[in-house]
Amino acid sequence: MMDFLTQLGTHTPYMPYVLVLGLILLSGFGLPIPEDIPLIMAGYLCYPLHGYADPWLLFPLAFLAVVGADLMVFVLGRKYGHHVPKLPLMRRFLTEKRLAKTESLLHRHGGKFMFAARFLPGLRAPAIFTAGNFKIPYWKFLLYDGGAALISVPLILGLAYYFAEHLEQVRVWVANGEKGAIAVILVAAVVFIVVKGRLNRRLAGDK
Repeated sequence: MMDFLTQLGTHTPYMPYVLVLGLILLSGFGLPIPEDIPLIMAGYLCYPLHGYADPWLLFPLAFLAVVGADLMVFVLGRKYGHHVPKLPLMRRFLTEKRLAKTESLLHRHGGKFMFAARFLPGLRAPAIFTAGNFKIPYWKFLLYDGGAALISVPLILGLAYYFAEHLEQVRVWVANGEKGAIAVILVAAVVFIVVKGRLNRRLAGDK
């Protein structure tokens, strides 16, 4: 991977930006490449000893591309509803099973689920599409999705930037971080359900 990125960085000054941003946008539309791969690439290309790209330019653009890709999926759900999953490109990750699951979670948890979905591989795109289909306000979507991206995107970019000579280790850290985030979300969900159940029972007993 390092050899490829080195060749990429020396080929043309614009190619790193085009490839990273293009991969981020395509991954948001179902390209079978995890979103963290182009983000790790961006951090590596901006590493000071390489200098193939300017972090002050590429990092903000990468963040905007991540949120922009999510916003496009949201708009598709908002405007075209369940016609979109029938398209060949979308059918792979907008399955009926995933959409049904995200509809249920979105009904029950609303914005909390939208925030958590960014850290749940396989459910992020269906959750975003479903949020659009539910006609959730744009500002609310951007608040939760953008807020989650403000955590995940800078973290991945920063790890790849500061540890550019150890990209495989960075990938392991990111993968473990995703597993850790899923564990935290599950624990938080269980705690929320238990606390809410106790409060409801207490309120019912007071009546």
